[in-house]
Amino acid sequence: MGKQKHEEHENHERWIIPYADMVTLLFAFFVVLYSMSITDKKKIQAVAESVSQAFLGGQKGGATMKKMIEITDQQMTPPVTSQRFVVKRVVTNEELIDELRKAMTTEGFDMVVQDRLQPIQIKIDSRGLVISISAGFLFKEGSTEVQPELYPIIGVLADVLKTAPRMILIEGHTDDRPVAGNVFYSNWELSAMRATSTARVLIEQFGIDPKRITASGLAQYRPVADNNFESGRAQNRRVELIMLNSEFIEERLEDGTVPR
Repeated sequence: MGKQKHEEHENHERWIIPYADMVTLLFAFFVVLYSMSITDKKKIQAVAESVSQAFLGGQKGGATMKKMIEITDQQMTPPVTSQRFVVKRVVTNEELIDELRKAMTTEGFDMVVQDRLQPIQIKIDSRGLVISISAGFLFKEGSTEVQPELYPIIGVLADVLKTAPRMILIEGHTDDRPVAGNVFYSNWELSAMRATSTARVLIEQFGIDPKRITASGLAQYRPVADNNFESGRAQNRRVELIMLNSEFIEERLEDGTVPR
């Protein structure tokens, strides 16, 4: 009588083999992703070898099938920085005032900017740096031509205006008295011509870029003092050089607000 054969039991653990293969492949996949984020070439090479060994089942050589990962050997170059994010050194209005006072003192003109009674006033408002020059100091009575003997002082102002590439408004102002004589039609023409005359001197004599300049006449409608007194009228007759906070004229209105 032959030997009785033992009944073979079904193997319920066959799922382990494909599961292990899947885990190995997932491991290799995530290692490759990690290696792509590493910039050090030595580390990349070490990761590549590790992945190769993972595919080869831990063997370092002699396997029938090898899966090779090629690492491109290229020079790592820094990313190009957009010009939008290049930080420029911005000269503040306070620094410009300090520079102007130092330059005036060096040239011996400090007496004209010492206090509010002097012909050149310097202040900061919402628009930017304002240099206010008395029209009685800048022009002869009834004239719209800047006196040539004042060119050295204007040259000092021009040097400061050149230190920052901002837009420059040149505004002519008058008092409320009608213009005497027949040369000008009104204070509008007088204030506008004095503003453009000052602009022309800055451009032709001192090389200010004309694209930075806008000249306008505002007549008697922007007073800074009371026109009922002679001292007030004298303050109102002026030309203002306004170095705007912006490099673009359309970015700022007269009242200092930004247009929408």
